[in-house]
Amino acid sequence: MITRYTSPTIVLALLTLLLIALISVSLTLAQETAVTPIPTPTIPPEPVDLTCDPTELLRQHEQLTALVATVSIETPPQAGLALDNLFKVGAAYQELALACGYIPPDAADRPVGEDVQRVLNTLSRVYGDPINGQLLYNGELGCAVCHEAGGGTVAPYTEGTFTRVDEIRLQDHLLSGYTAEQYLIESIIQPHSYIVPGYTAAMPTFYGQQITLQQLADVLAFLLSQDGPSPG
Repeated sequence: MITRYTSPTIVLALLTLLLIALISVSLTLAQETAVTPIPTPTIPPEPVDLTCDPTELLRQHEQLTALVATVSIETPPQAGLALDNLFKVGAAYQELALACGYIPPDAADRPVGEDVQRVLNTLSRVYGDPINGQLLYNGELGCAVCHEAGGGTVAPYTEGTFTRVDEIRLQDHLLSGYTAEQYLIESIIQPHSYIVPGYTAAMPTFYGQQITLQQLADVLAFLLSQDGPSPG
């Protein structure tokens, strides 16, 4: 009887070739069954009616462009200065766009700032929920501390807010041409622009930098629902 002997080297080579063949087949099958990802379509921005002077817009654009025309990043200090400059110019560009009427897709989640007219122009993008507004008013924003616990002494009562605005506040010649919405928004983000007679300037001035458009719309809806009799 003749015993056949197979070299271990040959066996190892055959196993390696078999493994390579299996991997090749697997990759081919994966490529055939893979789903080609579909790019997310870019939604074009909405048309904008400029709320700023076009000439001034172009002038400021040229100024900002000049600030980043030359960027030096050869050394760490230069790189730090260049990136700081880019960051500030980027923020300035965003503010310029907002000032000229641009409404970003995430407007509802951005702090509203202190421009009352800008807020009024963007309110139509969100739905004010009075229930959530009440929760914010009594909780996170802390409005009830002065307007309920200290109502009538520290600040006007919450109850009857819309009634007082409609029947008393808007009759003041200083508020000529105001709507109830405009008055309430200004009272929140520019509280010292008009001080209710009999009260002091106790309202914090930081809400414009903290409250988002959605939160403001919710609080506004809650306050507009306070149309019952005013306790004072």
